Amino acid sequence: MLDKKDLNKYNTTSIGTPSQRTEGELSQSAGATAKAVGGMVWKAFKTVFCIMCVTGLLVFLSVAAFLLSFRDTEPPDLSAMSLSYSSFVYVDDEEGNSTEYMTIYKDANREWVSLNDIPAYMKTAQVAIEDHRFSEHNGVDWWNTSGAVFKLFTNSGGGGGSTLTQQLIKNITGEKQVSILRKVREIFTALNMEKKYSKQQILEAYLNVVNYGGQNEGVEAAAKAYFGKSISECSLAECCLIAGITQNPSQYNPLIFPDEAINRGEVVLDRLWKLSDGDESNDELVVTGELEGQLVPITEEEYNQALAEFETMTFGDVEVEETESVEEQQDLDDWNWYIDTMFEDIVSDLQETYGYSYEVAVNMIYNSGLEIHCAMDPQIQSDLENLFINGDCMPEDEDIEAGMFIMDPYTGRVIAVIGSRHERDGVRLWNNATDSKRQPGSSFKPVSAYSLGLETGTITYGSVLKDQPVPEYYGPGTTEEGPSNFSLEYTGYMNVDEAIEVSQNAPVAWLVKELTPESCFQWLTEKLHFTTLTEADAHSYSAMALGGMTEGVTVREMTAAYCMFANGGYYYEPYTYTYVKDHDGNVILDNRDNVGEQVMSTENATIMNKLLHRPVEGYNGTATMMSDLGVDLYAKTGTTNDTKDLTFVGGTPFCVAGIWNGYPTPSELWDPNTAKVTWKAVIQYLMQYDWSGKNWVLSDNVFQSTFCRSSGKLAGPNCYDTAVGWYSSSNLPGTCNGGSDHIAGPAASPSPSPSVSPSAEPSVSPSPSMEPTVSPGPSEDPSSDPSSDPSSDVSDIENTPTPAPSEEPTPEPPPGPESSTEPEPTPEPLPPESSSSSVEG
Repeated sequence: MLDKKDLNKYNTTSIGTPSQRTEGELSQSAGATAKAVGGMVWKAFKTVFCIMCVTGLLVFLSVAAFLLSFRDTEPPDLSAMSLSYSSFVYVDDEEGNSTEYMTIYKDANREWVSLNDIPAYMKTAQVAIEDHRFSEHNGVDWWNTSGAVFKLFTNSGGGGGSTLTQQLIKNITGEKQVSILRKVREIFTALNMEKKYSKQQILEAYLNVVNYGGQNEGVEAAAKAYFGKSISECSLAECCLIAGITQNPSQYNPLIFPDEAINRGEVVLDRLWKLSDGDESNDELVVTGELEGQLVPITEEEYNQALAEFETMTFGDVEVEETESVEEQQDLDDWNWYIDTMFEDIVSDLQETYGYSYEVAVNMIYNSGLEIHCAMDPQIQSDLENLFINGDCMPEDEDIEAGMFIMDPYTGRVIAVIGSRHERDGVRLWNNATDSKRQPGSSFKPVSAYSLGLETGTITYGSVLKDQPVPEYYGPGTTEEGPSNFSLEYTGYMNVDEAIEVSQNAPVAWLVKELTPESCFQWLTEKLHFTTLTEADAHSYSAMALGGMTEGVTVREMTAAYCMFANGGYYYEPYTYTYVKDHDGNVILDNRDNVGEQVMSTENATIMNKLLHRPVEGYNGTATMMSDLGVDLYAKTGTTNDTKDLTFVGGTPFCVAGIWNGYPTPSELWDPNTAKVTWKAVIQYLMQYDWSGKNWVLSDNVFQSTFCRSSGKLAGPNCYDTAVGWYSSSNLPGTCNGGSDHIAGPAASPSPSPSVSPSAEPSVSPSPSMEPTVSPGPSEDPSSDPSSDPSSDVSDIENTPTPAPSEEPTPEPPPGPESSTEPEPTPEPLPPESSSSSVEG
């Protein structure tokens, strides 16, 4: 319980009343308070201000330091710009002078031209429309630049204000985004570029680097694309149109939008006229310093002439769709099968010589400005492509494809290439002459077996081979024999010349057995440079004897192999270009000293040449339809099972040519003469040209001698089944004794053979001959139908021999090696064609 003392503390009577203040005292107190508050505010303001000043200074210094960091920005090196340059293909004209044939490009079509080769109209029009104060500023037009920056800050559209120097930098660096940072960097780079390079250097670079529509980089590419001529030949109106394209290369491409391009060209012309004191404008074309003489005003007369020219202006004949790829824009009239082949040859050689990848080598051709000297004769190539497309020498069934390869056997130069019978619809297409790997049938026999047999001394012209099934033909341990002859019959024995004439299968299989398939494979791959044979082929009788390999071979490689029978035993790598220079003029690939490799002796090559006359001139030959061509030739046919592939390879004194016919997907062909008909038409066309100086290289050490067909040896006094063959003193068979030497009994009668003639055929040196020139008048229409020739009947199909209605020649003693006078006969007389026929196996 609380006592009284405790309660007193709640007594309100003890609390005093507050003291009373005067007005003065109150006023003095309020002033002090306001003063204190004001001081606090001022102190805070000063603090904030100082912070802002320090911060602003720091920001300013940072920005200044950042901007100044661009002060030493190195401009692009105009002498080492990483640009894409078009490659140019040159061919030789009839006088041997190199002339530009076509341009190859992909990422950019560019040809660099010096400023002095660019007309004043072009330089003036470009400066007038893009940067009329170019000659007086130091790389940056500050008035225009400030306006561009203001637009950027106010979101009223960026861009604009760039000088020619700044535009050049953007095109070289590829930095075209709209930003203040890029603009600052560009400004400093432009200032430094103007310190490092002259106005003329900058203007020259601009006119060669900037895009002028499509893939045309630079004024030279644009002039050729749109007007078909060099920029140096362009008129004022044409120059104004080209200059106007740079504002919007897509919209003003005259091949796509001709009206818009012309309207833009007129705008450029008007601008140039106004800057040339054509009106009262304050603007004028500033021409000072080193650009004096480079930029020139135009007169009213020039203005009016250019204006009139715009009314009738037309552009190139090639119509380009917006969606067309760069490769599709190439001129298909110029880019033919030969250029396709040349392109791939250069790619392959760049890979082999410098170790480039395929992609890098392709890019070099498209974008590195190579100077390519092509070995093509454009007239021959064009005419032959038209012959295959429109000529009557092709089968009516347009699904039957073709591929043909023609070479000069003395140099390796490719004369013509046909990759398809159809009209081209692009570039770098599938080529049936160089890409397709098909089985060559019996046309393989001379290069795979008979030539090796001669070179190793295993056979001579008239050696006797077995015409019987080969045991274990399909491999060791197999029981099945082979191969079959087309007639399904065997004669027991057959001479080499006759086996080649009628394309008998079994004899060459026995020869391969003796040589071994492995030796044939080595001969083909190491000496004759076949690249498509497989390891399985190396152990196959079928592949090495009859061309029944796993994948096949190309017409190109077959043609190259057959050249050795014309040139004295040399293999020449086919070439489609003579040499290639890089952009700096250095020769990087060179075929001018293309040296062949002697793979067989001149003597054996000569004998093989004579053996391959038998299919053409022999009584039962498989190519007798060629005998009326009027030119000396050797040849061999090739037909696969069910006539799915037809191959024909032959040589004349001026060329060696190979052809393939067949369906893209192998299927039976109805006419086994198809390849021969086309081949004949091509040779008839080529005979129109002057090939003087082209002659086979034949050995003087090869001579004719009579041999015994029953033994294959030189005929003795007791031999009555004889024929005349070709021999060299280094590989003469012995003389037949007329008794125990006889291996073969009477067989089908051979073709009649002439007696030895004392006339000699001169040999020639293997040095290259002059290129052909067109003779004054063609002898025949190349599109004439050879199938209408009476010689092209069914007897031209490869067949087995039939008896020849000829008397048996009287035996004569053979000359020994020491008594040979190296004579060569007059051409063998052609007997009437046989009426029996059968296709080879």
